[in-house]
This record gives sequence, structure tokens and C-alpha cells, in this order.
Amino acid sequence: MKDITAEFCALDLERFAFFFDFDGTLAEIAPRPQDVVLSPGLRRDLGQLYLRTRGAVAIITGRQSSELVSLVGPDLPVAGLHGMDFPDAAPTPDRIVAARVAAIRSLLPDLARLIADHPGALLEDKRQGFALHWRGAPEAEAALTHAAQEALARLGDGWSLQPGKSVIEIRPAGDDKGTALRRFLTLPAFRGRRPIAFGDDLNDLPMLASAQAAGGIAVAMGEVPLAADLRLAGPEALAAWLNERLAA
Repeated sequence: MKDITAEFCALDLERFAFFFDFDGTLAEIAPRPQDVVLSPGLRRDLGQLYLRTRGAVAIITGRQSSELVSLVGPDLPVAGLHGMDFPDAAPTPDRIVAARVAAIRSLLPDLARLIADHPGALLEDKRQGFALHWRGAPEAEAALTHAAQEALARLGDGWSLQPGKSVIEIRPAGDDKGTALRRFLTLPAFRGRRPIAFGDDLNDLPMLASAQAAGGIAVAMGEVPLAADLRLAGPEALAAWLNERLAA
């Protein structure tokens, strides 16, 4: 990692655009996605950052964007499903969405039976994809990983496998979090600013790499050894840094 500590500690809010993953970055990971909460102080500071940067703040998440409205508020732009669900983008044609949903529906009964055999494991239905979580059932990792690989083989072309921390996901191939960051940089609120991206997992690597390629900063969160310029211990450290920057 290059030594950017001084620059990071004195970051000029007028010159940067801010991009955050959600789970594991802004909020601590919980056994179930629906149990994740955002601290009131961090939600307030994100709102202040949005105002101070005149809108140059976005969240890029693997969740569906609608899931985050109650957590971060309606103002912050959210690119969901690893960037596939981009705010104000032309919607994916109905026939393509319907075909994807039908393909995933055909897999869910077998996956649900597998999850039932591993108490503590979780099947997350994302409509145009799914995720298998084993944080609550570590012994299920091999079985769930194998099931996801088999599902990918059944689905065929046009789908990708995304591993993560105690999770493996099937999603449509194509856009990723890096694509989403680059799209945000073309929008008026972000244009001309250097990106700084924060992420904690393998699916954040494209976002971190795109920030660096655009002359910005990549910040890795937590213990996963991601290629980045700087590392923070986790959401609490990020919240403390952001609060300090806003007070400067």
C-alpha cells in the first residue's frame, strides 16, 4: 500500500466523491441481512456528507436497492445488485427479468431443502439471483458452495458465481460494482471529483480498482486481504473517521 495516511486524515471533502459498500463497511454484518442496522450517528453523518459534497455520495451494494431506503434514507443514491440496479437507469426489459426470475425460481425448492438440513444457514432470494449464507452454520460451507456451483452449471451462460465472506452468490453476469462507480462518475454531482471507495469483501474489488484507476483512493475494511491503498478495522473505525472529517 502506498503511504496516503496524511492525505486520508485530511481529506478535502470538496475534491472527492464517496462510494460505500453497505454490509461490513457501513454496518456490521449480522447473521441475517434483515438484522443489519446502521447506527443513528453514522446515518446522520452520511446525510451531512451528502450535503457537504453537494450529492457526491453513493452506496454500491449487493442487496436490492429498495432494502436500504429504511436504513440510509431516501436521499442517498444506491446502486443495488452489484450495480445492476442503478438509480434512474433504463430498466432491464421485462422479458429478460422474467426469464431470470423464472430460472432462479426453478432452483429455490432444492436450495430450500438443503438449507433446512443446515440449521443456521440462510437462503437469500434476490429474485434475479440468490445468495447462500453459512455464517450461522460454518460446517455447511462445502455443501452450500457445491450447491451454488451446481446451480451455475444448470443455469448456463449469462450467470456468474460471486464468493464472499461466509456467502456465495449467483447473479446475472455483466455489470459489477466497478461499472457502477464509473457510471456515477459521469453524473453531475460526481463529475470532476476523485473517487474514494470503501469495501470489505471480494465483490468490492472491482469498485476499489475503479477508484484507483480514476486517480482516487481504495480503502479496504476489515480482515479480508483486498488490494487497496489503506485499511480500516471496520464500520466503527469508518464512522469515527467520517465524524472527525465532518468536524474539521
